[in-house]
Parts: sequence; structure tokens; C-alpha cells
Amino acid sequence: MNHTPAPSSAAPRIAIVGGGLAGLAAAAALVRSGAEVTILEARRRAGGRAASFEDPVAGGLVDACQHVAMGCCTNFLDLCREAGLADALRCDRTLWFIGPDDRRAACTPSRLLPAPLHLAPLLAGMRHFTLREKVALGLGMLRLAHWRARPEAERPTALAWLRGIGQPDAVIRLFWQPVIESALGESIDLVDVAAARKVAVDGFLAHREAADLLVPTVPLGALFGERLVAWLAERGVAVATGCGVTEFQRDSAGSISAVVADGAPLPCDAAIVALPWRAAARLVPDVVPPADERLAGSPITAVHLWFDRDCIDLPHAVFVGRVSQWIFRPADGPRGYCQVVISASRGLLDGDRDRLRDTVVAEVRSAFPAAREARLLESRIVTDPTAVLSVRPGVDAARPPARTAVPNLFLAGDWTATGWPSTMEGAVRSGRLAAVAAAERLGLECPGLAADLPRGLLARALLAGR
Repeated sequence: MNHTPAPSSAAPRIAIVGGGLAGLAAAAALVRSGAEVTILEARRRAGGRAASFEDPVAGGLVDACQHVAMGCCTNFLDLCREAGLADALRCDRTLWFIGPDDRRAACTPSRLLPAPLHLAPLLAGMRHFTLREKVALGLGMLRLAHWRARPEAERPTALAWLRGIGQPDAVIRLFWQPVIESALGESIDLVDVAAARKVAVDGFLAHREAADLLVPTVPLGALFGERLVAWLAERGVAVATGCGVTEFQRDSAGSISAVVADGAPLPCDAAIVALPWRAAARLVPDVVPPADERLAGSPITAVHLWFDRDCIDLPHAVFVGRVSQWIFRPADGPRGYCQVVISASRGLLDGDRDRLRDTVVAEVRSAFPAAREARLLESRIVTDPTAVLSVRPGVDAARPPARTAVPNLFLAGDWTATGWPSTMEGAVRSGRLAAVAAAERLGLECPGLAADLPRGLLARALLAGR
């Protein structure tokens, strides 16, 4: 067990169970509260799903699955700025699309036009669409922004709604599908139209910087598992790794009095459970809803490729009309390495991993001429079967808030009720919401959520305040 001891004091004690991004964000929010904070993480390294593994070709670390944020992820970016991690995020304003015919489209929102008119150059840059399809896409995005919420039981899926308003099949297949599935991690024929609307409004329409792509330039294991943990430790947070919590001890009133880790109780005045929902349900089944068809996971697959030379000449690209969805070339990554990410990958090519590898390699070689002569040295396929919470109609009713029926027990995790899909932003928001609730319980001060990107006059008028 790697344990960075916290100073002994009479301060209120808060135990955070789980050292993923949600737990780390909760601890960061509490560093100035006056509480004695301890993070208990079962794995050898903190960071949760934002993890890395040893590069089998060049050594060093590569990410198990590429994580990116957008300009609209105000709480994630605020945490990175506060903890001194912002220097490790590369901002890509240009989104590269590669069409089925391998034609490239460099799509860059305007920095001069007010939102949402700033998207006009982005739409104009999509060379794989006709003018009619571009107009249909723009109008469809505005109609989605004005969609009025209904009871969850009456909500259609994003695909059904888009077809219902007459979006062309090509626009659905070559824009809506890759964008929605990569943003939400779930198939377009399963996601709630309300979640798709959030992608359109918050991710594109509301602000000129909303669609900026923020890509980590160092491995996630180093960024969160080392740098963020070190920043927390410098501020008195105890981080215990290799330390799994098996149960809670409760007092006669039912409140949490201690967490039990490695057979030893750690007394606490409040506890935050920042675990994936299945693990949380096993630990505290009385406060976490069971995993059923409403609270289910969606898989994401990363295909790692090592060629004998550098052959990917773009920092990233969105593949449209193919099995591959995104390709990333790390700025400081090993020579010849790239990663292809495929969201909502359940049943992908009937689970045939060799076929998946061959298909992805063929698509990469088709899109990048330099890869056609390159020799594939190594490949690895990594699939997380429950990478994100499936945002299907009805899921919001099943997502629990930070506060629970136990007065001093709180929940965090991107699967809780944050108002955001299961993303790094959702994880950070959940940690901050749980930290605020725990601080209020103990009579402490704790900062709340960072504000969303402000909307200009035109965006407010066109979006009708929605």
C-alpha cells in the first residue's frame, strides 16, 4: 500500500473511496475546506479509467483509451488550471474529417463570428456533403436545440428523432452518427434525444470555443495518477493506493463512522463513494440503484497500432462512414504509433478481433498514403465493456444525486446525476457536487461548480434561452 499520510488534527475527516477522476476532483474541491481528506484506491495507481499501460514497442506509457475534452467542459478545465495541468492539454480548433472517399475536410469554427454563426466555416469545410446536405445539417442542429423536453418515457432516441425531422441519411451517417456516438459513447439508435441535444447546444452552438478539442499531450497515468496526485498530496490530501475498501462501519443512528480497508477501520465524519456504479452498489447496496436496463454500460474499444515509421500526418481525424471513428496521433508519442477509438462497440464485427484489427489497419492505410508502405510491428485491442453510462431514454430517472439517505454518505462518479453524460467533465462535476454536499454536512466551505461558457446575445436569442 502506498500511503501519503495526512497530518493528524482535530479537523473533520472525509474518506473518499475511489481514486478515479471523480474522487480526485472531490479531493481537489476540499483542499481548502479545512477537512482532513483521505483517498482510498484499490488499484496500484490512481486515475481510474483514465489509465495508461507500458508501451510494448518503445517503452514508456500509452493510454489504454484516448480521452479528450472540449471547450465546453468548464469544470474539467478549471480543475486542470487549478492543479497546474493545463500545460499538458493541446487545443485543436480545427476538426479533421476524412470521408468515405478519403477526402479530407479541415473544419474550423470562426473566432470572429458570434455563436452560433461561428459554425458556418465548419459546415462549409465539410467537403463530403453537398450544399443541400450542409443546409439540412445546420437546420437540423437548430431544430435539435429547440427540442422541448418530454417525460423520459415519451422521449425518442436520437436516430428516431433525426429521421422524424427529415435529416438526410447521408447527414445522419456521416455527421450525426460519428459525432453523437463519440461524444456520448453510445449508439445513435439507443441514446436519448435529450442527450444528443446537449451535445448540439453545449458542444457546438452556445459558444465560439465550445467545440475546441482539448487533447492530453502526456499519458493519462502520468497526468492524473502522478501529477494530480502529487498536487493533492502537497496540499495535505492522503492518497492510499492498493487499498481496497470492503465495508463501512455505522453508528447506532445509521451514519458512517469508519471505512474498513485492508481489514482496518479508518474513522471518518463523512464518506464519498466515487466508484463505478456496480462497485458502488456492492459496497453500499442500500443507497445505489441496481444495475438494470436503465443503468447500463456501453463499451468503447481502442485499437493501438505501431508501424515501423511515422505515417499519420494529422493530430486527429474523424473517420466517417467506416468502422473506425477517431484516430489520434500523440504529439510526443512513440514513433509510428497511433490509436483508433470506436465507441458503442458492442458486437463489433461479431467480436472477431483479428477481423477488427485487419479492418482498422486497412482503413488507416486507405486514409493515410504513408501507411500503405509501412510495416505493422505490433497491435493491441483494448475494450472496456462498461466504459461509459449508456444515456438511453429513462436513464436520468435512475441516476442518483450526490446526497443519499445516509446523512454523511455521498456519491460521486460520472454515472450520478450531474446533468452531463458520462465524460471527464461529468466525473469532475460529480466529484465537486459530492464535495459540496459533504462540506455542507460538516459545516465547512467548499467551492461549487464552475460556470458554463457564457452565451452571447445572438446565441441567447436563437436558442431562446434554452
